[in-house]
Amino acid sequence: QIKYEEFSRQLENMKTQLIKISECLSKQDYQQMKDNLQVIKEWYQNLNNQQEIMKQNQVGTQLVRIKKMIQALDLDKEQQQILDIKQDNANLLQQGIQLLNQQKWQEANEKITEYIKLQEKQQSLGTFFKCISLIEMNQPGQGIIMREQAKKINNNLYRDLLDYSDQELRKNPQNTFILIAKSYALQEEKQFQQAIALCETVLRDDPQHLHALYRKSYSLDYLKQYSQAIVCIELALKLNQQYSIGYCQKGYSLGEEGKYQDEIICCDKAIQLDPNFAMAYNNKGRALNNLNKYDDAIICFDKAIQLDSNFAITYYNKGNALYNLNKCDDAIVFYEKAIQLDPTYANAYFNKGDVLIKIKNYSLALKNYEQAIVYCQSDQEEFKRLIVEIKNII
Repeated sequence: QIKYEEFSRQLENMKTQLIKISECLSKQDYQQMKDNLQVIKEWYQNLNNQQEIMKQNQVGTQLVRIKKMIQALDLDKEQQQILDIKQDNANLLQQGIQLLNQQKWQEANEKITEYIKLQEKQQSLGTFFKCISLIEMNQPGQGIIMREQAKKINNNLYRDLLDYSDQELRKNPQNTFILIAKSYALQEEKQFQQAIALCETVLRDDPQHLHALYRKSYSLDYLKQYSQAIVCIELALKLNQQYSIGYCQKGYSLGEEGKYQDEIICCDKAIQLDPNFAMAYNNKGRALNNLNKYDDAIICFDKAIQLDSNFAITYYNKGNALYNLNKCDDAIVFYEKAIQLDPTYANAYFNKGDVLIKIKNYSLALKNYEQAIVYCQSDQEEFKRLIVEIKNII
Protein backbone atom coordinates (compact mmCIF):
# COMPACT_ATOMS: atom_id res chain seq x y z
CA GLN A 1 0.00 0.00 0.00
CA ILE A 2 2.84 2.39 0.88
CA LYS A 3 4.56 1.63 -2.44
CA TYR A 4 1.30 2.18 -4.30
CA GLU A 5 0.79 5.54 -2.61
CA GLU A 6 4.37 6.51 -3.44
CA PHE A 7 3.86 5.64 -7.11
CA SER A 8 0.55 7.48 -7.13
CA ARG A 9 2.25 10.63 -5.87
CA GLN A 10 4.94 10.25 -8.53
CA LEU A 11 2.34 9.87 -11.25
CA GLU A 12 0.50 12.95 -10.03
CA ASN A 13 3.76 14.91 -10.10
CA MET A 14 4.48 13.61 -13.59
CA LYS A 15 1.03 14.64 -14.74
CA THR A 16 1.73 18.16 -13.47
CA GLN A 17 5.09 18.22 -15.23
CA LEU A 18 3.57 16.96 -18.50
CA ILE A 19 0.93 19.70 -18.39
CA LYS A 20 3.73 22.25 -17.96
CA ILE A 21 5.65 20.71 -20.84
CA SER A 22 2.57 20.88 -23.04
CA GLU A 23 2.24 24.58 -22.20
CA CYS A 24 5.94 25.13 -22.92
CA LEU A 25 5.60 23.42 -26.29
CA SER A 26 2.88 25.80 -27.36
CA LYS A 27 4.96 28.76 -26.17
CA GLN A 28 8.25 27.29 -27.52
CA ASP A 29 9.79 27.90 -24.09
CA TYR A 30 12.61 25.38 -24.48
CA GLN A 31 14.52 26.33 -21.34
CA GLN A 32 11.47 25.64 -19.15
CA MET A 33 10.92 22.36 -21.00
CA LYS A 34 14.50 21.35 -20.32
CA ASP A 35 14.08 22.04 -16.59
CA ASN A 36 10.93 19.92 -16.40
CA LEU A 37 12.32 17.10 -18.50
CA GLN A 38 15.36 16.71 -16.28
CA VAL A 39 13.15 15.68 -13.35
CA ILE A 40 11.40 13.03 -15.42
CA LYS A 41 14.71 11.75 -16.80
CA GLU A 42 16.02 11.28 -13.26
CA TRP A 43 12.94 9.26 -12.28
CA TYR A 44 13.28 7.12 -15.35
CA GLN A 45 16.99 6.43 -14.77
CA ASN A 46 16.20 4.96 -11.34
CA LEU A 47 14.34 2.09 -12.99
CA ASN A 48 16.28 -0.90 -14.29
CA ASN A 49 14.98 -1.59 -17.80
CA GLN A 50 11.97 -1.36 -20.01
CA GLN A 51 10.91 -4.99 -19.48
CA GLU A 52 10.81 -4.56 -15.71
CA ILE A 53 9.04 -1.23 -16.08
CA MET A 54 6.22 -2.80 -18.07
CA LYS A 55 5.67 -5.25 -15.19
CA GLN A 56 4.90 -2.27 -12.99
CA ASN A 57 1.64 -1.98 -15.00
CA GLN A 58 0.34 1.60 -15.23
CA VAL A 59 3.39 3.20 -13.60
CA GLY A 60 5.82 1.46 -15.91
CA THR A 61 3.76 2.15 -19.01
CA GLN A 62 3.58 5.82 -18.10
CA LEU A 63 7.35 6.02 -17.64
CA VAL A 64 8.03 4.32 -20.98
CA ARG A 65 5.73 6.82 -22.67
CA ILE A 66 7.57 9.64 -20.93
CA LYS A 67 10.89 8.30 -22.21
CA LYS A 68 9.52 8.34 -25.77
CA MET A 69 8.30 11.87 -25.24
CA ILE A 70 11.74 12.94 -24.01
CA GLN A 71 13.32 11.47 -27.16
CA ALA A 72 10.78 13.25 -29.32
CA LEU A 73 11.44 16.54 -27.54
CA ASP A 74 15.20 16.10 -27.90
CA LEU A 75 14.65 15.68 -31.63
CA ASP A 76 12.38 18.73 -31.58
CA LYS A 77 15.18 20.73 -29.97
CA GLU A 78 17.59 19.72 -32.76
CA GLN A 79 15.01 20.72 -35.34
CA GLN A 80 14.59 24.04 -33.56
CA GLN A 81 18.36 24.63 -33.83
CA ILE A 82 18.11 24.05 -37.58
CA LEU A 83 15.19 26.48 -37.77
CA ASP A 84 17.22 29.04 -35.80
CA ILE A 85 20.08 28.77 -38.32
CA LYS A 86 17.66 29.24 -41.22
CA GLN A 87 16.15 32.23 -39.44
CA ASP A 88 19.60 33.79 -38.96
CA ASN A 89 20.27 33.37 -42.69
CA ALA A 90 16.94 34.92 -43.60
CA ASN A 91 17.63 37.83 -41.24
CA LEU A 92 20.94 38.57 -42.97
CA LEU A 93 19.24 38.68 -46.35
CA GLN A 94 16.37 40.79 -45.02
CA GLN A 95 18.83 43.27 -43.51
CA GLY A 96 20.59 43.48 -46.87
CA ILE A 97 17.31 44.21 -48.66
CA GLN A 98 16.43 46.90 -46.13
CA LEU A 99 19.80 48.55 -46.69
CA LEU A 100 19.23 48.42 -50.45
CA ASN A 101 15.89 50.17 -49.99
CA GLN A 102 17.70 52.81 -47.94
CA GLN A 103 20.26 53.14 -50.78
CA LYS A 104 23.08 52.28 -48.37
CA TRP A 105 24.90 50.44 -51.11
CA GLN A 106 28.18 49.64 -49.35
CA GLU A 107 26.52 48.33 -46.19
CA ALA A 108 24.01 46.36 -48.26
CA ASN A 109 26.82 44.83 -50.31
CA GLU A 110 28.65 43.74 -47.15
CA LYS A 111 25.52 42.23 -45.60
CA ILE A 112 24.56 40.33 -48.77
CA THR A 113 28.15 39.12 -49.23
CA GLU A 114 28.05 37.80 -45.66
CA TYR A 115 24.78 36.03 -46.46
CA ILE A 116 26.23 34.41 -49.60
CA LYS A 117 29.36 33.22 -47.78
CA LEU A 118 27.26 31.72 -45.00
CA GLN A 119 25.08 29.93 -47.54
CA GLU A 120 28.16 28.58 -49.34
CA LYS A 121 29.67 27.41 -46.07
CA GLN A 122 26.52 25.56 -45.03
CA GLN A 123 26.04 24.06 -48.48
CA SER A 124 29.64 22.84 -48.57
CA LEU A 125 29.39 21.25 -45.12
CA GLY A 126 26.12 19.56 -46.05
CA THR A 127 27.64 18.24 -49.28
CA PHE A 128 30.68 16.97 -47.38
CA PHE A 129 28.52 15.18 -44.82
CA LYS A 130 26.61 13.57 -47.67
CA CYS A 131 29.94 12.20 -48.90
CA ILE A 132 30.37 10.25 -45.66
CA SER A 133 26.82 8.88 -45.77
CA LEU A 134 27.32 7.69 -49.38
CA ILE A 135 30.55 5.92 -48.45
CA GLU A 136 28.73 4.09 -45.66
CA MET A 137 25.92 3.23 -48.11
CA ASN A 138 28.66 1.47 -50.14
CA GLN A 139 28.67 4.14 -52.85
CA PRO A 140 32.21 5.50 -52.37
CA GLY A 141 32.53 6.53 -56.01
CA GLN A 142 29.66 8.98 -55.72
CA GLY A 143 30.74 9.89 -52.19
CA ILE A 144 34.19 11.04 -53.30
CA ILE A 145 32.62 13.08 -56.11
CA MET A 146 30.45 14.81 -53.49
CA ARG A 147 33.54 15.56 -51.40
CA GLU A 148 35.25 17.20 -54.39
CA GLN A 149 32.08 19.20 -55.06
CA ALA A 150 32.13 20.44 -51.46
CA LYS A 151 35.71 21.67 -51.95
CA LYS A 152 34.68 23.53 -55.11
CA ILE A 153 31.75 25.19 -53.35
CA ASN A 154 34.00 26.37 -50.52
CA ASN A 155 37.75 26.85 -50.95
CA ASN A 156 38.01 27.03 -47.17
CA LEU A 157 36.05 23.81 -46.59
CA TYR A 158 38.38 22.02 -44.21
CA ARG A 159 39.10 25.10 -42.12
CA ASP A 160 35.36 25.70 -41.78
CA LEU A 161 34.82 22.01 -41.04
CA LEU A 162 37.39 22.18 -38.25
CA ASP A 163 35.74 25.26 -36.73
CA TYR A 164 32.28 23.72 -37.00
CA SER A 165 33.48 20.44 -35.45
CA ASP A 166 35.07 22.23 -32.51
CA GLN A 167 31.86 24.17 -31.96
CA GLU A 168 29.72 21.01 -31.99
CA LEU A 169 32.13 19.03 -29.80
CA ARG A 170 31.94 21.72 -27.14
CA LYS A 171 28.22 20.93 -26.95
CA ASN A 172 28.72 17.15 -27.05
CA PRO A 173 32.30 15.79 -26.84
CA GLN A 174 31.04 12.29 -27.68
CA ASN A 175 29.35 13.23 -30.97
CA THR A 176 30.65 10.30 -33.03
CA PHE A 177 29.88 11.68 -36.47
CA ILE A 178 31.49 15.03 -35.69
CA LEU A 179 34.61 13.30 -34.35
CA ILE A 180 34.90 11.47 -37.68
CA ALA A 181 34.27 14.69 -39.64
CA LYS A 182 36.96 16.50 -37.65
CA SER A 183 39.43 13.71 -38.45
CA TYR A 184 39.02 14.57 -42.16
CA ALA A 185 39.87 18.21 -41.46
CA LEU A 186 42.94 17.24 -39.43
CA GLN A 187 44.11 14.85 -42.15
CA GLU A 188 43.86 17.66 -44.69
CA GLU A 189 46.06 19.76 -42.37
CA LYS A 190 48.50 16.80 -42.25
CA GLN A 191 47.86 16.37 -38.52
CA PHE A 192 47.65 12.60 -38.87
CA GLN A 193 48.42 11.64 -35.26
CA GLN A 194 45.60 13.88 -34.01
CA ALA A 195 43.26 12.41 -36.63
CA ILE A 196 44.14 8.89 -35.48
CA ALA A 197 43.46 9.90 -31.86
CA LEU A 198 39.94 11.01 -32.82
CA CYS A 199 39.27 7.73 -34.62
CA GLU A 200 40.50 5.83 -31.57
CA THR A 201 38.13 7.85 -29.37
CA VAL A 202 35.25 6.64 -31.54
CA LEU A 203 36.57 3.06 -31.54
CA ARG A 204 36.79 2.92 -27.75
CA ASP A 205 33.02 3.35 -27.57
CA ASP A 206 32.29 1.40 -30.76
CA PRO A 207 35.11 -1.00 -31.79
CA GLN A 208 33.08 -1.97 -34.88
CA HIS A 209 32.77 1.53 -36.33
CA LEU A 210 33.71 0.96 -39.98
CA HIS A 211 34.36 4.57 -40.93
CA ALA A 212 36.61 5.16 -37.92
CA LEU A 213 38.66 2.07 -38.89
CA TYR A 214 38.84 3.29 -42.49
CA ARG A 215 39.99 6.81 -41.58
CA LYS A 216 42.50 5.51 -39.04
CA SER A 217 43.97 3.26 -41.74
CA TYR A 218 44.05 6.23 -44.12
CA SER A 219 46.11 8.32 -41.68
CA LEU A 220 48.47 5.42 -40.96
CA ASP A 221 49.22 5.25 -44.70
CA TYR A 222 50.29 8.89 -44.71
CA LEU A 223 52.58 8.16 -41.77
CA LYS A 224 54.05 5.33 -43.93
CA GLN A 225 52.90 2.75 -41.38
CA TYR A 226 51.52 0.51 -44.09
CA SER A 227 51.44 -2.80 -42.22
CA GLN A 228 49.48 -1.19 -39.37
CA ALA A 229 47.16 0.43 -41.91
CA ILE A 230 46.45 -2.99 -43.43
CA VAL A 231 45.76 -4.56 -40.02
CA CYS A 232 43.35 -1.72 -39.24
CA ILE A 233 41.35 -1.90 -42.47
CA GLU A 234 41.23 -5.70 -42.32
CA LEU A 235 39.30 -5.35 -39.05
CA ALA A 236 36.69 -3.35 -40.97
CA LEU A 237 36.57 -5.94 -43.75
CA LYS A 238 36.06 -8.76 -41.24
CA LEU A 239 33.07 -6.85 -39.88
CA ASN A 240 31.68 -6.15 -43.36
CA GLN A 241 33.00 -8.13 -46.31
CA GLN A 242 31.02 -5.87 -48.68
CA TYR A 243 32.78 -2.65 -47.59
CA SER A 244 33.92 -1.33 -50.96
CA ILE A 245 36.11 1.54 -49.79
CA GLY A 246 37.81 -0.85 -47.36
CA TYR A 247 39.17 -2.94 -50.24
CA CYS A 248 40.37 0.17 -52.06
CA GLN A 249 42.09 1.37 -48.89
CA LYS A 250 43.75 -2.01 -48.30
CA GLY A 251 44.85 -2.13 -51.92
CA TYR A 252 46.53 1.26 -51.64
CA SER A 253 48.50 0.14 -48.57
CA LEU A 254 49.58 -3.06 -50.33
CA GLY A 255 50.69 -1.02 -53.33
CA GLU A 256 52.82 1.20 -51.10
CA GLU A 257 54.52 -2.01 -49.91
CA GLY A 258 55.22 -2.93 -53.55
CA LYS A 259 52.59 -5.70 -53.63
CA TYR A 260 51.01 -4.56 -56.87
CA GLN A 261 49.26 -7.81 -57.82
CA ASP A 262 47.58 -7.87 -54.41
CA GLU A 263 46.60 -4.23 -54.88
CA ILE A 264 44.93 -5.10 -58.19
CA ILE A 265 42.94 -7.91 -56.53
CA CYS A 266 41.68 -5.49 -53.88
CA CYS A 267 40.78 -2.85 -56.48
CA ASP A 268 38.86 -5.42 -58.51
CA LYS A 269 36.86 -6.35 -55.41
CA ALA A 270 36.12 -2.68 -54.69
CA ILE A 271 34.98 -2.17 -58.30
CA GLN A 272 32.80 -5.29 -58.15
CA LEU A 273 31.00 -3.81 -55.12
CA ASP A 274 30.77 -0.29 -56.62
CA PRO A 275 31.21 -0.18 -60.42
CA ASN A 276 31.22 3.65 -60.24
CA PHE A 277 34.28 3.81 -58.00
CA ALA A 278 36.68 6.02 -59.99
CA MET A 279 39.39 5.95 -57.31
CA ALA A 280 39.51 2.14 -57.43
CA TYR A 281 40.06 2.24 -61.21
CA ASN A 282 42.74 4.89 -60.72
CA ASN A 283 44.56 2.83 -58.10
CA LYS A 284 44.35 -0.31 -60.24
CA GLY A 285 45.84 1.68 -63.11
CA ARG A 286 48.63 2.88 -60.84
CA ALA A 287 49.45 -0.71 -59.89
CA LEU A 288 49.45 -1.80 -63.55
CA ASN A 289 51.74 1.13 -64.37
CA ASN A 290 54.15 -0.04 -61.68
CA LEU A 291 54.08 -3.51 -63.27
CA ASN A 292 55.04 -1.88 -66.63
CA LYS A 293 51.62 -2.76 -68.10
CA TYR A 294 51.15 0.74 -69.45
CA ASP A 295 48.41 0.08 -72.02
CA ASP A 296 46.29 -1.77 -69.46
CA ALA A 297 46.92 1.05 -67.00
CA ILE A 298 45.66 3.63 -69.51
CA ILE A 299 42.42 1.64 -69.96
CA CYS A 300 41.85 1.91 -66.20
CA PHE A 301 42.67 5.62 -66.14
CA ASP A 302 40.26 6.26 -69.02
CA LYS A 303 37.50 4.46 -67.11
CA ALA A 304 38.27 6.50 -63.99
CA ILE A 305 38.12 9.74 -66.01
CA GLN A 306 34.82 8.63 -67.56
CA LEU A 307 33.38 8.20 -64.04
CA ASP A 308 34.94 11.35 -62.56
CA SER A 309 36.36 13.87 -65.01
CA ASN A 310 37.49 16.25 -62.25
CA PHE A 311 39.98 14.00 -60.46
CA ALA A 312 43.43 15.53 -60.99
CA ILE A 313 45.46 12.52 -59.85
CA THR A 314 44.01 10.32 -62.61
CA TYR A 315 45.20 12.71 -65.34
CA TYR A 316 48.60 12.82 -63.66
CA ASN A 317 48.81 9.03 -63.55
CA LYS A 318 47.75 8.70 -67.18
CA GLY A 319 50.43 11.25 -68.05
CA ASN A 320 52.98 9.00 -66.34
CA ALA A 321 51.81 5.95 -68.32
CA LEU A 322 52.01 7.89 -71.60
CA TYR A 323 55.49 9.15 -70.69
CA ASN A 324 56.56 5.55 -70.03
CA LEU A 325 55.31 4.70 -73.55
CA ASN A 326 57.48 7.60 -74.81
CA LYS A 327 54.38 9.54 -75.91
CA CYS A 328 55.77 12.81 -74.60
CA ASP A 329 53.37 15.26 -76.26
CA ASP A 330 50.36 13.30 -75.01
CA ALA A 331 51.88 13.07 -71.54
CA ILE A 332 52.25 16.87 -71.40
CA VAL A 333 48.56 17.30 -72.25
CA PHE A 334 47.53 15.16 -69.28
CA TYR A 335 49.97 16.81 -66.86
CA GLU A 336 48.51 20.17 -67.92
CA LYS A 337 44.99 18.89 -67.29
CA ALA A 338 46.02 17.75 -63.81
CA ILE A 339 47.50 21.20 -63.12
CA GLN A 340 44.38 22.90 -64.48
CA LEU A 341 42.24 20.94 -62.00
CA ASP A 342 44.70 21.43 -59.14
CA PRO A 343 47.14 24.35 -59.59
CA THR A 344 49.00 23.28 -56.41
CA TYR A 345 49.85 19.80 -57.78
CA ALA A 346 53.64 19.89 -57.39
CA ASN A 347 54.34 16.41 -58.84
CA ALA A 348 52.49 17.32 -62.04
CA TYR A 349 54.79 20.35 -62.49
CA PHE A 350 57.87 18.22 -61.78
CA ASN A 351 56.93 15.54 -64.30
CA LYS A 352 55.77 18.00 -66.95
CA GLY A 353 59.11 19.77 -66.58
CA ASP A 354 61.00 16.48 -66.97
CA VAL A 355 59.18 15.74 -70.25
CA LEU A 356 59.78 19.26 -71.60
CA ILE A 357 63.49 18.99 -70.80
CA LYS A 358 63.62 15.56 -72.45
CA ILE A 359 62.25 17.02 -75.70
CA LYS A 360 64.54 20.06 -75.22
CA ASN A 361 61.71 22.59 -74.93
CA TYR A 362 63.55 24.63 -72.32
CA SER A 363 61.49 27.82 -72.62
CA LEU A 364 58.26 25.99 -71.73
CA ALA A 365 60.05 24.11 -68.96
CA LEU A 366 61.10 27.46 -67.45
CA LYS A 367 57.53 28.79 -67.64
CA ASN A 368 56.27 25.57 -66.06
CA TYR A 369 58.61 25.89 -63.06
CA GLU A 370 57.92 29.61 -62.71
CA GLN A 371 54.19 28.86 -62.50
CA ALA A 372 54.92 26.14 -59.95
CA ILE A 373 56.75 28.61 -57.70
CA VAL A 374 53.59 30.73 -57.52
CA TYR A 375 51.29 27.88 -56.50
CA CYS A 376 53.48 25.32 -54.72
CA GLN A 377 54.78 27.16 -51.67
CA SER A 378 56.39 24.17 -49.93
CA ASP A 379 58.41 23.18 -53.04
CA GLN A 380 59.56 26.65 -54.11
CA GLU A 381 63.27 26.04 -53.42
CA GLU A 382 63.35 22.87 -55.52
CA PHE A 383 61.64 24.60 -58.45
CA LYS A 384 64.09 27.52 -58.16
CA ARG A 385 66.97 25.03 -58.31
CA LEU A 386 65.52 23.46 -61.47
CA ILE A 387 65.21 26.90 -63.09
CA VAL A 388 68.91 27.54 -62.41
CA GLU A 389 69.80 24.16 -63.98
CA ILE A 390 67.83 24.95 -67.15
CA LYS A 391 69.42 28.40 -67.46
CA ASN A 392 72.85 26.76 -67.19
CA ILE A 393 71.92 24.39 -70.03
CA ILE A 394 70.69 27.23 -72.22
